[in-house]
Amino acid sequence: MTKVEMKNVTRVYLGQSGPVYGLSGLDLRIDEGEFVCIVGPSGCGKTTLLNIIAGFEPPDLGDVLINGEKISGPGTNRFVMFQEHALFPWLNVSQNIMFGLKMAGIHKSEREERAVALLRTVNLSDFSTAWIHELSGGMKQRVALARALIMDPDVLLMDEPFAALDSQMRDKLHEEVEQVWLRTKKTIIFVTHNVREAVRLGTRVILMAAKGGKILREYPIDLPRNRYLEDVEVVKIASQIRDDLRNEVLRATKEEGYHAE
Repeated sequence: MTKVEMKNVTRVYLGQSGPVYGLSGLDLRIDEGEFVCIVGPSGCGKTTLLNIIAGFEPPDLGDVLINGEKISGPGTNRFVMFQEHALFPWLNVSQNIMFGLKMAGIHKSEREERAVALLRTVNLSDFSTAWIHELSGGMKQRVALARALIMDPDVLLMDEPFAALDSQMRDKLHEEVEQVWLRTKKTIIFVTHNVREAVRLGTRVILMAAKGGKILREYPIDLPRNRYLEDVEVVKIASQIRDDLRNEVLRATKEEGYHAE
């Protein structure tokens, strides 16, 4: 079943020298239960793509469908996890996790039951009453992940959620996100600059073109779970994608130089 579909999606911004295409006639289909990772140079449209699926900004042309229904704004069937955790410092861990359910009017006993289960999932049961300032960066991101999962979204959108973490904590969160995905089979769209991270996590990696907001190439990742960043096949596929990415950046740079002459 197709979970997310983008049909001829275009998003145009007004730049100093004319229109800038965040996305241009983009077509994308993501099936239920896929873990799709999106990589590409800075400014290629990765975050624009995520924001449009989230409903934070509308396309200028084209349609975005979730479960076959056209979206016109944010909805409870999608949840975004950002690089910055955006937790509330005046609430403790459990209260942060339950906040969305509280706003939705879910009864306290159900909120607490679901929060307890998710605290176990993200290995934070011993920190349920801790304040946010008492947590490490990795723990804060685990709270943010639990807060997203408790809303039971159809699609989880992740915008470079581990970019600010050290390598050891990032590896640990890779394992936890992978286990959550294997258990829940949520559809995940994950934006990252880290190509090896994309190969380690994804069922498919999408490489965006340097300019124009288009998809350059797609790579199915048919490797067994669980994977690790240092696995030979992960490194091999990541090297191929990095070579393609490097060539695309060089092509775009030469093209810019040509137009500037």
